[in-house]
Amino acid sequence: MYEQDFKNFKNDYVMNMENMFAAVSDLYAEYWNDLFHFAIFENDKESWQSAFDRTHIKYMQDIKIKSAEKVLVLACGRGGFSNIIAQNTKADVLGIDISKSQLSHTKKFKRDNLRFKHHDVMKVDELGETFDAAVFLDAACYLPDKNKALSKISKVLNPGARLLILDWCKKSGLNKIQEELVLHPFMKYWAISGLETEKTYAKNFRNNDFRLINFRDLNDKVRRNWEFGYHCAINAVNQLSISALPRLVWKGMKLGSNGVRLIKEQFPAAVYIKVGYDVGFLRYVYYLVEKI
Repeated sequence: MYEQDFKNFKNDYVMNMENMFAAVSDLYAEYWNDLFHFAIFENDKESWQSAFDRTHIKYMQDIKIKSAEKVLVLACGRGGFSNIIAQNTKADVLGIDISKSQLSHTKKFKRDNLRFKHHDVMKVDELGETFDAAVFLDAACYLPDKNKALSKISKVLNPGARLLILDWCKKSGLNKIQEELVLHPFMKYWAISGLETEKTYAKNFRNNDFRLINFRDLNDKVRRNWEFGYHCAINAVNQLSISALPRLVWKGMKLGSNGVRLIKEQFPAAVYIKVGYDVGFLRYVYYLVEKI
């Protein structure tokens, strides 16, 4: 049942991403956050703002933005973290995203060293410029071919440039029934064609001229994000009605009933994501690599 869905997600990747985020971007911003990536918590008492502030500072230090002249933010979404980077460096910061609806929210950021562009990560080598640092937060899982994407990203990074990737992976060694029961449902709702394992990522880095600097499995540090997302979904279910859903769909793209369907599918997805985390099949991983 799921195999045909995943094949379509690969073949129609661009259209699926445009449609999905046109439908769900405002929903996430309203019930989750304007930043779609996770905060890394040190303990259960830390505030969300403190966790996000510390997480962002660490990420910027990891990619050495102070010494970079050009920084690339891959799948920048609504532009929040791109703006934070631009605030903390004199470097030229470029955020790219495949979603026009996401990028429509970047107009509020006005900085001389910050720009945004509608562009696909799978064609990043066609940008015609190179960078000294790059970040890719919580979005690589959507790509139809992760190894090919890393090959393209490698081509636009200068030697010594650092790339930070935070992504959702699957636990190694899962059997078919485990994947079908837990991972495939939410992957279907989110148009994710496949999840990598930690070992596959490591192999892809080696194949594309990247040296691994640091790796961490952050599941123990992001638990509150999973739980918060689940409770946000419950809260939304209690508030939303069919008549309220159309207002959340981006007006720049006519999705009609398909847009409403995509919004509704986010709620069972939130349930399956929490299950995936609770049983340990879904992993949130951190990779810091350097271009050789």
